Amino acid sequence: MIINENEIVNEDNKTIVNDDVNQAIDNNDSMASNESNDSEVQDIPTSDNKDNNIVAVHENNPKDVILNYLDPAILKVKEYTYEELNANIEFDSQDSLDSIDKDIYEVKMEDVSEKQLVKGNVVAIYDKEVIVDIGFKSEGIIDKTEFDSIPEIGEEIDVFLVVFEDRKGRLILSKRRADFEKRWSELRDAAENETLLNGTIVKIIKGGLVVDLGVVNAFLPGSQVDIKPSPNFEEYLNKEYEFKIVKFNEFRQNVVVSRKATMSSDMDESRRELLKKLEVGSVIEGTVKNITDFGAFIDLGGFDGLLHITDITWGRINHPSDKVTLGSTINVKVIDYDKEKNRISLGLKQLNVDPWTAALDKYSEGTQIKGKVVNMMNYGAFVEIEEGIEGLIHISEISWTKHIKHPSDIYKIGDSVDAIVLSIDAESKKISLGVKQLENNPWEDIEKDLKVGEIYSGTISNIIQNGAYVLLENDVEGFLSINDISWTRKVKNASDILKKDQQLKSIILEVSSKDKRISLGLKQTEDDPWQNIDDIFQVDMKINGKVLYVLDKGIIFLLDNDFEGILPISKIIDKDKDLFVVNKDFELSINQINNENRKIVLDYNLKSNKDDDTDNSTDNNVDESIAQESDENDEKVD
Repeated sequence: MIINENEIVNEDNKTIVNDDVNQAIDNNDSMASNESNDSEVQDIPTSDNKDNNIVAVHENNPKDVILNYLDPAILKVKEYTYEELNANIEFDSQDSLDSIDKDIYEVKMEDVSEKQLVKGNVVAIYDKEVIVDIGFKSEGIIDKTEFDSIPEIGEEIDVFLVVFEDRKGRLILSKRRADFEKRWSELRDAAENETLLNGTIVKIIKGGLVVDLGVVNAFLPGSQVDIKPSPNFEEYLNKEYEFKIVKFNEFRQNVVVSRKATMSSDMDESRRELLKKLEVGSVIEGTVKNITDFGAFIDLGGFDGLLHITDITWGRINHPSDKVTLGSTINVKVIDYDKEKNRISLGLKQLNVDPWTAALDKYSEGTQIKGKVVNMMNYGAFVEIEEGIEGLIHISEISWTKHIKHPSDIYKIGDSVDAIVLSIDAESKKISLGVKQLENNPWEDIEKDLKVGEIYSGTISNIIQNGAYVLLENDVEGFLSINDISWTRKVKNASDILKKDQQLKSIILEVSSKDKRISLGLKQTEDDPWQNIDDIFQVDMKINGKVLYVLDKGIIFLLDNDFEGILPISKIIDKDKDLFVVNKDFELSINQINNENRKIVLDYNLKSNKDDDTDNSTDNNVDESIAQESDENDEKVD
């Protein structure tokens, strides 16, 4: 800014005509002629006049004076008091002067900040907005939707200052946020002072419910709804209750409340009443609070007692939920109470008489009963005669004649069974039952019904490794050993030859009513083919065979007429060993037949010419060694 060289305005807004300034300009003219042009602007030499510091002179044109706007004397803002302002304002009367609110002059920018709760007056209401004056340089705007009811013009309300200026330069306020902050402050005080609050349950969510505390919603865990567990939260919806804040998180703005905590006084009173009347043997009412695998926890009104699974019923149950239901009210008996540890053991079955007290009279030996299969083990089936009384049918007491491996071969859980009481021990609570005793014992006259040497038809009912059980026509079982299955085969497992439910004819080899045993033979129903082996096979005879087994010392072949033969491993060259696989056919020749030991030795390298007698004698020695090796292989097979 260029001003007249003789006129300068000071901080008192007075024009300065200063000789020192003129003198400074003259001095500058003389200096300009003697000094080089190193800079464009030079400061005016210092003088005693304080106003000299606020001007500068242009070096090329000393007549131009430049004002120094950075000087504190110029930037200093003049402040006025309330009295100074009124001294320069004319009022119609003293009443007009007194009516002015002195506080409006005391509002400063630093007193108001964003994100703050302030008071304001409604100055205008439009279609979509409400204009509020908070004493700032401009009025604030609040969306009409934030009001539950529209205020009147001139009404004072609490508002929240969101931002001084938005992108359009408007002061943005919020009524909804103000209500929240105000309510949040009240909840903070309630949490610190443990004050009870009223709220309405408005929604069911995972793990609990949502409570409306007025502007602010809180979470109510399911475990804090009531003293007694409630499986149905629907009954609490849209109802008002008292709550206590148990968790107040300022940072996350999260509130957790409890209705159960407000009932603690009632709970303490209930506990005192309960302890007065709590004695071993007393019967009290409780609510099933929780069910586990080992029992159920019963809420007795302040204390929890354990109802163990073994004390629920005199009978057998797989899980406590079979007899008790969560949330149900039941009567239980106190069977133990530890006052030091406050542990209460409860019983439900103790409300009824132990059924074993009268079992000896009701179920004496020989009594026929009807029951239900409730469990099965390898050794037998457990039958429930009545609730609390079970009997065991041992696997040997199921049938006179059948060989049963497991009770599940005959029964399944839930089957109805008729049985006879064989023995009873009331003290040990054991009853032995029998099913086969309902029928006559077929073994008593078995020798009359089955004759040794006679052939009977039957069906294979069960196969084990060393034989098979055959159900004969008269509903008794005989045993067929693997040694009596075939004349010609070395049977290692009966299932290699026989199949379950296969029908066959067998001959009675032995009958014993005392040992309850019948021995059967299958090979004995036909002549022994080894008696005529020479008519079937001859040495050096070419035959076909199928591989049955591959052993370390030889290969076992199945030959014609169901005979077996062995090819010693010594007769197989190394490159051919991998050729012998199970079920593969080969062309063979018979090397030796041992009728006494029932052995057939094979060869797969056939000789085209016979050697001389010397060679024949050598061959005979070889044959003897082969026969010996064959015997060893047979022992291996056996």
